[in-house]
Amino acid sequence: MEFNHDFENYSMPEARLKNNKKSLGKMVKRYRRKMFLSFVVVALVAALIGGAAGAGIMKYADMGKTQIVNRYLPLSSDNNNFSLITNIVKTVSPSVVGIDTYTSGYGAYGNSYVQEGSGSGIIIDSQGHIVTNNHVVDGASKITVNLSDGRKFSAQLVGKDSRTDLAVLKINATNLTPAKLGDSSKLEVGELAVAIGNPLGDSFAGTATAGIISGLNRNLQSDYGPVNLIQTDAAINPGNSGGPLVNSIGEVIGITSIKLTSTGSSSTQDPFGLFQSQGVPLEGMGFAIPINEAKPIIDDLIKNGYVERPVMGVSVQQITKQLARQYNIPVGLYIAQVQQGSGADAAGLRAGDIITAVDGTNVTTFNQLENILNKHNIGDVISVTVWRNGQTLTVNVKLSGSNGQ
Repeated sequence: MEFNHDFENYSMPEARLKNNKKSLGKMVKRYRRKMFLSFVVVALVAALIGGAAGAGIMKYADMGKTQIVNRYLPLSSDNNNFSLITNIVKTVSPSVVGIDTYTSGYGAYGNSYVQEGSGSGIIIDSQGHIVTNNHVVDGASKITVNLSDGRKFSAQLVGKDSRTDLAVLKINATNLTPAKLGDSSKLEVGELAVAIGNPLGDSFAGTATAGIISGLNRNLQSDYGPVNLIQTDAAINPGNSGGPLVNSIGEVIGITSIKLTSTGSSSTQDPFGLFQSQGVPLEGMGFAIPINEAKPIIDDLIKNGYVERPVMGVSVQQITKQLARQYNIPVGLYIAQVQQGSGADAAGLRAGDIITAVDGTNVTTFNQLENILNKHNIGDVISVTVWRNGQTLTVNVKLSGSNGQ
């Protein structure tokens, strides 16, 4: 089929416009009346929406290219939303302390104490127990606690746990205000989070910053194994470590521990050394230890001065796939040493055995083994499968206590 298009013989029809001033004037008047009515309708709808549900949800200002959004106030029909964070801070601040640490040094007049660093802490009972981060007090020769009412006390280190980065102090003081501990298992991403502490030391004591819960169950790798943390965009700075992360009803749901500013360096803002191999700038990435995971650690530290964990009584080294191929042995955990008198010793495990499974689950890394052990209690019996000189054996091992190790 062919189509012939003869453009040369085609002529466009002329558009004829009436030059009638009177008709044009009528059209303009009708247009203006419609615009006015539309404006009135939109204004009424906006007023109804704003009065019924919009108050306190979000304030927005357009200042040239700058946009300011206040997004932390929950939906409510009253006018108390704007005082929510203020009330949280007033309630929790008396339970937040500043911590100054000192190391012993030698000056012109003999031995003296030199201030090493500062952090924050949370009063957890009327007996004077205070929880903070291990990295705040680790290595300190002297610790001073500053209360929100201006009182200062020398603090005793009750116990610390480097694996969870928690420590407990004690002061001899009266009229203390313990914080109310919440339930971190009920947290949801997007809900309000307020951090209170002493960023940069006493000069900024009692600083409060607000944000949201940005993420839950953030499994990050530390020098001591995986850690489970709450992520928040509430501003956390050096000196906030050990302070509370609080929910909308003033309950402590986390203990601030880490702020990531860059993936390229390790500092007090990244005490676990989580990101040392890359160099990417980061914004609004703070982390806190969930209070539900901190509670049993705190209880152990107050009771024993250390944390009791179930252990087999072996020292192990990881057998990678490369080593397994090179030496014709299975992938697993090579037992380098067996502790005398331990459950592993009683079960007949030997140095040179290779652990390949625990409780029927294959294990190839120490973290996998630790995760299985942490699900048990001291005194539990686990099944351990090992490779020994070409043979596979399964034995029962009774778990003993770590005695803080």
